Amino acid sequence: MTPPASGPGTTSRTRRAILDAAVSVLSADRAASLSEIAKAAEVGRSTLHRYFPDRTALVRGLFEEATRATARAVAEAAPDQGTPAEAFRRLVPAMFALGPLVNLLFSETQLGEGDWDEPSWEEAHWPVGALFARGQAAGYFDPEIDADWFIRVLWYVLSAGWQAVAEGALARHEAVARTLRTLEGGLVARGG
Repeated sequence: MTPPASGPGTTSRTRRAILDAAVSVLSADRAASLSEIAKAAEVGRSTLHRYFPDRTALVRGLFEEATRATARAVAEAAPDQGTPAEAFRRLVPAMFALGPLVNLLFSETQLGEGDWDEPSWEEAHWPVGALFARGQAAGYFDPEIDADWFIRVLWYVLSAGWQAVAEGALARHEAVARTLRTLEGGLVARGG
């Protein structure tokens, strides 16, 4: 079903409002209804259903948004510029900003292993893998780990930082600093 086109940008703004509301509402209550999400987005339930007919479609929309947001964050961090250490220190805070959306999806039961193996999700990480390879060649990243482990650990430690912020245990800037320190302590080659 194609969302209605009410005017230039209206469709995009409405979709964005629904996705933003879904992240906010579902982060607070995983069992929240589509009606609650529509109310938070300030749209009618029928409008929400024109964009996302059911919860599965909404989760798919959130996943697609997470994929685009990850690709943008990685590109903005410019992991191909500067030394591997400089690039990594830009990449971690850029990816930390993805927290609410990606962390929600990591615990979403409607997404299976196959979803995380989608070409678009994998493609969003290619520059991260390239940074890892460049960093290993320069002796910055630990030679005993591979790119898959590097990316997994990156997401897992980011998730721990997001949780600490959500629980009020750390301020955002503290969580970013600790995330980077933890990653550098576990991924960087000794003396790197």
